[in-house]
Amino acid sequence: MGNSISQPDNESPPVSLRCRQKQGGNITIGAPQEVVIHVPRNRLDRHGVPIQQVTRDIDRNVLFAALQHVARYISHRGQSITVIAVGGAVNTPYLQSRGTTHDVDVFGSTFTNKARMLLDEAMQDAQRHYRDLGTDWINTETQMCMPGSLHDRLTVAAERQNVKIFNQPGLTMYAAPWNYAFSANVNRILTDGDQARPYDLDDAVTYIHKYIHNQGNRPVSITTALALDWAKQFHHKSTANLLRTQVNQAYRRRYGVNAFV
Repeated sequence: MGNSISQPDNESPPVSLRCRQKQGGNITIGAPQEVVIHVPRNRLDRHGVPIQQVTRDIDRNVLFAALQHVARYISHRGQSITVIAVGGAVNTPYLQSRGTTHDVDVFGSTFTNKARMLLDEAMQDAQRHYRDLGTDWINTETQMCMPGSLHDRLTVAAERQNVKIFNQPGLTMYAAPWNYAFSANVNRILTDGDQARPYDLDDAVTYIHKYIHNQGNRPVSITTALALDWAKQFHHKSTANLLRTQVNQAYRRRYGVNAFV
């Protein structure tokens, strides 16, 4: 992936503790690979002390304006970056199922270290113009937890799905595959329990509806969701009981039928 760049002393480690939650408690560590730069890169103040990370809720209008700023920054440098987005960045500007999000979580197997450094510069520059943005308002947290082979498959699948949630000169953002987005939310519901975000189930229902619509409006086999294509491949937790009860109940309330059979 991209050019080999040595890791700065103040750079985040390639695997964070949050990976255990994102991957349902399991981390797969493969052979040594080149160091992947994390976005955002850690900043130090003039005394050499790490700058405290701040997360803020960002409304739809501010988010769109900030993404436009990032796109212009990149375009003015004669470059173009393509990434895959998952989570609130898809819900807020594209699906409009939420009014705010706290971050834009991106990944992509063609997203090189050089591109990550440029995106980091651009998102930091946007922060200086839009004070509602947190320090990690664009981040690669999901990518840092993702095995390379899965990363490649999801990138290809997102491009094939071809849902562009943002597309301006300098920056193109595809939505992550709907089944992956759904599986990630189910994993968080099961992993975090009472600490799961209140919108996780609603988001999961939205994602699975988009997937079902693209598959000819046919309900999904529970076997598929648990083993064949989803939870097992994505390293997520899922249970038949959750799909039959919470997910199907929420789906029926919104769409009148079951999502899973």
